[in-house]
Amino acid sequence: MTITENIFDSVLVLLAPVGLFYGWFFYLARMRHEAFGWRNGITVVSLALVSLVALSWPVMALLVPRADWGSGVGVEHQVHWVEAWHRPVFRTLLAALVLGLFGRPRLILPIAIACIGTALFWLFSTAP
Repeated sequence: MTITENIFDSVLVLLAPVGLFYGWFFYLARMRHEAFGWRNGITVVSLALVSLVALSWPVMALLVPRADWGSGVGVEHQVHWVEAWHRPVFRTLLAALVLGLFGRPRLILPIAIACIGTALFWLFSTAP
């Protein structure tokens, strides 16, 4: 990876919470008072999915089986356990991204940034 790719990935990871907070703020401040239409519903589901994945990261970190990386005891089990989270997490984020594309136009970019940044954070923070 080049240095510009690392910077771009870091920026996306840092912007992910901003996009997520902006999406929820915009929904709670403006869209909550509007009539509930299909676009509002899709936006809420998309934001909820990204939030669910973001909140599941600390749960995964707390429940990870212990391993001794010095002697190698339990390392394989720990790595497999963490990697088992990748498939449902990335599929949930993909679903949130696709749904977000059909949601409110103003929130498409923040939701997309939140999805991609959360996926990158999850991947980079769980890599052995």
